[in-house]
Amino acid sequence: MKTLIAALAATLTLGLAHAADVTVQVKPAPSYHLNQQELYDLEQSFALSNGQTMKFTTNLTRIYVQVDKGSRVEIFPVAKDRFQSDAGTQFEFRDDNETVAVANFGLLPMAEAPAKAVVLARR
Repeated sequence: MKTLIAALAATLTLGLAHAADVTVQVKPAPSYHLNQQELYDLEQSFALSNGQTMKFTTNLTRIYVQVDKGSRVEIFPVAKDRFQSDAGTQFEFRDDNETVAVANFGLLPMAEAPAKAVVLARR
């Protein structure tokens, strides 16, 4: 009986040690649903101070951002004027969508900035 308990304890310990090495990616779930007018209002381009362009597009109910000719990245609404990508880039639209603040800008494809850079872009 002691051998069985020791074997079970060893198995559980090994399983827990291995579980610490596992990484799970959780996609942000949209916590805000945009209506058609709100989606339409997002379709615009913004000029960055470093000369790059950031463009927002929609396809049905999905929202994408693209920096210059980089690949499009889907972003998810978390509030009326706030969005987030799977990689952790955060967008906050301000001034009736005339300005967008972007946290972790460097995580976007083709972004010319450090990963955790915060940028402000204007239409």
